Amino acid sequence: MPMPRTAAVSETTTDSSDNITTGSWKPTWSPGHTCPGLPPLAVVYDPHDDHAFMAAALAAHTPATGRITIHPTPVASAPASLAHDLLRSLGKHLPPAGSEDSTYWSGNTETTWRAVAAWILALRIGHVIVTRAHRISSRHFEYLFALAELTKIRLTLLCHGPLPPVLAAALAVLPHEALHTLAAARRAVAAPAPAPPPAADRFAWWEANGQFPPDEGEPCFLLPTRRTPGRGAIEAAARRLGRTVLPLPAAGRFPPDPDEPTVLLAHRLHARIAHPVHAAALAVRVFAAQTGPTARTGRGREMRTPSWAVDLLEAARHFGQLEGRADTTSTPHLRSFDHAAVTEAAHACGLHEHQAPGTKRQPAAPTSRSRRPAAARDSAGGRPSPGRAA
Repeated sequence: MPMPRTAAVSETTTDSSDNITTGSWKPTWSPGHTCPGLPPLAVVYDPHDDHAFMAAALAAHTPATGRITIHPTPVASAPASLAHDLLRSLGKHLPPAGSEDSTYWSGNTETTWRAVAAWILALRIGHVIVTRAHRISSRHFEYLFALAELTKIRLTLLCHGPLPPVLAAALAVLPHEALHTLAAARRAVAAPAPAPPPAADRFAWWEANGQFPPDEGEPCFLLPTRRTPGRGAIEAAARRLGRTVLPLPAAGRFPPDPDEPTVLLAHRLHARIAHPVHAAALAVRVFAAQTGPTARTGRGREMRTPSWAVDLLEAARHFGQLEGRADTTSTPHLRSFDHAAVTEAAHACGLHEHQAPGTKRQPAAPTSRSRRPAAARDSAGGRPSPGRAA
């Protein structure tokens, strides 16, 4: 399946429109270099582990308004584990545990935290609530504070036990408020995000179904081409695949307001692909049927991005900036080892190629990560990780 590829762009240091630092951002934080003007850190003290405090934090999880709640995985100290929890709170599903993809995400700490930052910026998340904060590691506090510095999020920490030394030391230099009552905790977790409210006509990515791994019998789709397939082609594909095939608009003809099948596919693209660049690359393949850097119509005019793909392309743009690329609205370059991941993402979303009449169905070719560059030491977590991801 052909996948999008774009040209690399030159490096920049700042993005004046978003006021974020670019150029191989690393999740490192130092108390002596705290950015002024950040929302004060809120620390909720719950020494008796009162269920009401936790219930208030979980109820505050409303991604539609830019607020998410993270419940960290117990006893998970790997450098990328808290980032994985953040991705899940954003509705993103990581590959199944034990798979080669899962190992890649676990060992690629900087890439994983950049993915988190890119999604938070693109999805306009402005308030992050962390429960069981007294149990996360010193390294995770560093990454979390670095994320807050970059994205300007409001950070609320629920501590149900004694403060860890690293947090106590940070509070000595960070503007913060200490909250000890349930009423104060409820006000803190319900505080509005500092980011501007989402537009009224924005695609509701937070309504995505969390079904993952995919149900083998769920409806699937054919990758759009320039012509809308007829009923006969749809029925033939359904017989070939042994599943219901839902129709999609022809490439370049996706309306601003998506129909029901398109909404279903868009929700899969938002929920089943954790890497922003892979999600954006597949979105461009769907709505434009092109592999070039800019989606264009048959007459050469630039194609309008459908509403359901806007946040995906925006997340890819932010990720490219954090990898040290210049500001661009197109999908960042896919390296050779990323194409297999995008193909796997298409399969996870139930997207299949058209097949000419009379062609025998060919078995799916196995994908491999063997072409990825050799692992390098990850400076953020001291773990091996491949070279920079797309």
